[in-house]
Amino acid sequence: MVTSTSTVTSTSTSMVTSTSTVTSTSTSMVTSTSTVTSTSTSISISTTTSTMTLTSTAIPKILCASAEWESTGITVVSNLYDPYDIAIDNENNLIVADTENHRLLKYFTNGTNVTLLANTKVSSVCIDKFDNIYVTDVFGDEVKKLSSYDQSITTVAGSELNELRLDGQPGLYVDKNLTLYISDTGNDRVMKYFINSSSGIVVAGGHGTGAELNQLNSPYGIYVDEINEIGAIYICDHANHRIQKWIDGAHEGITVASNINQLRTPVSILLEPTADKMMMYILDFNHYRILKWIPYAQEPEAIAVGITGHLGNEPNQLSSPRGIKFDKNWNLFVADTGNNRIQKFLFNSSSCENNN
Repeated sequence: MVTSTSTVTSTSTSMVTSTSTVTSTSTSMVTSTSTVTSTSTSISISTTTSTMTLTSTAIPKILCASAEWESTGITVVSNLYDPYDIAIDNENNLIVADTENHRLLKYFTNGTNVTLLANTKVSSVCIDKFDNIYVTDVFGDEVKKLSSYDQSITTVAGSELNELRLDGQPGLYVDKNLTLYISDTGNDRVMKYFINSSSGIVVAGGHGTGAELNQLNSPYGIYVDEINEIGAIYICDHANHRIQKWIDGAHEGITVASNINQLRTPVSILLEPTADKMMMYILDFNHYRILKWIPYAQEPEAIAVGITGHLGNEPNQLSSPRGIKFDKNWNLFVADTGNNRIQKFLFNSSSCENNN
């Protein structure tokens, strides 16, 4: 008998039984009877245990150079009015600057949402390592901080000092030391505020409007390198149609991306390392797309999201997009401003198998 049971473990049992009987009888004057009975039983039991391994493509710790996203986006938030920017906290909750509705919204992963700020024209938003939220208040030309500890709201830059002109979509960035960087769009410069400092210092631009290496023209999104060239600032030099890198302490910038046919009015930037290089993710505002661009390359590596020159409201299209962020799983979120929605483009994890 063979019995096999299989779930995650497998057991097999075999049993062998044999019986033989020999009877011999002879009769003459004497009767003799002999009986020999032989029974042989052999039982063999063997058990084999195997573990079933369920395999799935792991989310990489860093993005590979060949990283790809699904071309069709998922609308995760709608019914907005010109949302300019987004941020994602440590719990993967989504923060939305609903700019022309003059409010800041938070969407939790369980599907609920709450208004964090009202009567405030928020154009940019970022989050520090403690989930404190920083926003630009265009009405007041100031930056406000929403505490994750006690939900208090304080002004950390601008205000009555009148040192900032936060026109358009000024960029915000907070590093691991809680140093705040602001692209002071109307003054064509980037400011740096150390924690608890009441005033900032100029770290890029500040030499008037222009296209020289020591100048900027309406700087928008910014990103600070905290991995390779510590403190280097990557700036969307919006009206100059280029990305400038300012090394900490430098007196002029370095152009790391510029091609009027490939890059027109960049508004937002992310910087991520691959196994052997840095990769910029640039929101190419007037081409309605997001580009993957290696610093100093003459043209983009690839189009991550969007269709060049095709404005629209289809799931694979964008309209005047302004803000981009990654979540913990490398899904790409886009503030699709002209379509009054937030789009999510799923990361294709198989595109990075064995590449990091």
